[in-house]
Amino acid sequence: MKSMIEKHGLIMVVLSLSLIITGCSKPPVEIASVKFIDTLDGGSGNFDRMIQICFKEPLSAEYYHKVKIITHQSYKLDGGSMLRPLASDPGNKCHLRNLYNYIHRGSPLGARQMIKDYMIPGNINQVLIQVYNSKPQGKELPIDEKLFKDL
Repeated sequence: MKSMIEKHGLIMVVLSLSLIITGCSKPPVEIASVKFIDTLDGGSGNFDRMIQICFKEPLSAEYYHKVKIITHQSYKLDGGSMLRPLASDPGNKCHLRNLYNYIHRGSPLGARQMIKDYMIPGNINQVLIQVYNSKPQGKELPIDEKLFKDL
């Protein structure tokens, strides 16, 4: 009886170590579409510029994303943040992000006004979306990326 318990204990240790060594991988993601939305704001001016990023399947794990936007006038905005599964709507494949949240220390002066004036549907030349398993620390390659033009 004791040897049977020892064998099961050893099996559990081996399984646990193999999970630690191989890591728990996240399911793959695939970017399906991107859309700019300027009709969600109820007058506050804080939600008048949104980007909707849609995936082939709803997210079931946390990922990090980067966005690079270039308007037809060559204004540029880039940034990134975590994408989490939607607790309130787990079947939804699309995530809304506020463009003003992409403003950071390296953004151009007047970035908020630039977003308001130029980051509108129909005036976007290119958008590059990159998705990573976690926030990149160096030169990690994205697990998915797509370039969209003329939005």
